[in-house]
Amino acid sequence: MVYLQASIKLRPGKLQDFVELLNGLTPVVGKHGWKLLGSYASVVGRLNTVVDLWELPNEAAIQAALSDAEMAKHAPRIAEIIEDETLTLLNKLPIS
Repeated sequence: MVYLQASIKLRPGKLQDFVELLNGLTPVVGKHGWKLLGSYASVVGRLNTVVDLWELPNEAAIQAALSDAEMAKHAPRIAEIIEDETLTLLNKLPIS
């Protein structure tokens, strides 16, 4: 397992649209083994920021999901809602 952190800067006033978008995209990326562990909106700090944490079966699941034809259909809507996004691939540390 690997983990993907998506740090997302939303366009102003688009939080509810983002929630709807994410609910629509979760089944699409789920076909490629993605599991949403949590989606969090900032309360203090940079405005209009969301952080999503995903569990993936492996690194290849990123390219598989992003090249899915269904994902491409959502591209115009994604551009309306998301201003900027940074993806960070993480490994879980052996901490008990």
